[in-house]
Amino acid sequence: MATDLTRRHFVKGSAALGAGLVLGGPLSALAARSAEGADRRAFGYGPLRPTPEADSGQAYLALPEGFEYRLISRSGDPMTDGKPTPGVFDGMAAYPGPGGATTLIRNHENRSRPGEISVEVPAGKRYDPDPNVRGGNTKLVVGRDRRLQQSYAVLGGTHTNCAGGVTPWGTWITCEEIFNYGSVENNVAPGTGVPHGYSFEVPADATRPVTPQPMVDAGRFSHEAVAWLDGVLYETEDRGDAAFYRFLPAREPREAGDLATFGGELQALVVRGRPNFDANTANPGEAYPVEWVTIDEPNPVTDTVRKQGQAKGAAIFDRTEGIWAHDRRLYFDCTTGGEAQLGQVWELRPRGRDGGTLRLIFESTAATELENPDNVVVVPATGHVFLQEDSSGEQFVRGVNRRGRIYDFAQTLVNASEFCGGCFSADGQTFFLNQQGGRLADGQAPTAQPDAERGLTYAIWGPFEAQRAGEE
Repeated sequence: MATDLTRRHFVKGSAALGAGLVLGGPLSALAARSAEGADRRAFGYGPLRPTPEADSGQAYLALPEGFEYRLISRSGDPMTDGKPTPGVFDGMAAYPGPGGATTLIRNHENRSRPGEISVEVPAGKRYDPDPNVRGGNTKLVVGRDRRLQQSYAVLGGTHTNCAGGVTPWGTWITCEEIFNYGSVENNVAPGTGVPHGYSFEVPADATRPVTPQPMVDAGRFSHEAVAWLDGVLYETEDRGDAAFYRFLPAREPREAGDLATFGGELQALVVRGRPNFDANTANPGEAYPVEWVTIDEPNPVTDTVRKQGQAKGAAIFDRTEGIWAHDRRLYFDCTTGGEAQLGQVWELRPRGRDGGTLRLIFESTAATELENPDNVVVVPATGHVFLQEDSSGEQFVRGVNRRGRIYDFAQTLVNASEFCGGCFSADGQTFFLNQQGGRLADGQAPTAQPDAERGLTYAIWGPFEAQRAGEE
């Protein structure tokens, strides 16, 4: 394209780049509408209205008419073993369970701060014996009637479990969004505690706490999320000066533990001919050829993984967070990426093991269209995208249809904490969604915390397929 074209013109042309893609299509079309000043709002499923929760009758959420929900889990409530449900909910994934049930594996982003409800597992199953390291994962089994049947801890002693990703062999990879030793937030001195900054696997069929195995060769850094595609694990990093990574296992993994024990090579993405490419300066619609450089020490004593990559020319991104794979492509967002710091969405098309093409398919220029995207999920019935924003104001789940029009699907009414962990049941009929919640006040009992401050998990159902008729 001509060099004098503006960023606005690039945005106008970006819609065609993702035409026909389940993910790229809606977001690229949204970009085109934004650039052209076209109406970005859609009717969606209809206006939101306060909707009573199925059992209590209390309106926790505003949803479109025809949708219902059940509050299936809250922090502080007793789990199956009688222990309180840990707090600070975050990333989550859904798996088919026995007898038509759904299994959920849920992260708890505890950061060794006062008021956290710990993920409690037996001492011999903790990754870190420090009692102030309170993160980990819980498992929930939800029946076909969308009622909670069981819940219990499956991973403990980890730190700041933020997001993660699913594998084809039925596990959840949970990621530590921190680099430290033990429970000291900024301690980087060796020998003072157990190292953190790894990813761990949790089998969806686990019936008791698993033995933690850090995926050392996949890198020690401030992880956010992962996605598996064609034998490669792609990894994001939640920092303003992040690199984008991939892990090449030495052998093909087939079950939980293989990624932690097979070894492999960690690499960082480089834009060919553009050393230390600044992703915030990218033009929507432009494509960039990429290559990969090897991280020589993926398990450093100090936080140097991204610096190693950038010393070899690795690109620099502004808070890479959510990532997902579809149609042999990767899509990831930068929560504060772009000129306006409101968010970007990228597409990566790998080509073999040596190259590929990176393309910026959407960049927000106004908070009214999109503000700081974090978790993202595809609606199976429609191919629309549900964006879960992590903003400072009202919390919404916003849908984007194939014509690039955005609509509101859910709004918080009682609890102002962020939406996160959105995922669909295997049959696509139930949308599971978290609100992160906060920490306990000094001396407050877990069951005394009001719902306005708890972590909450919902099961939402209704006419998701109805949007097929709402594309105009």
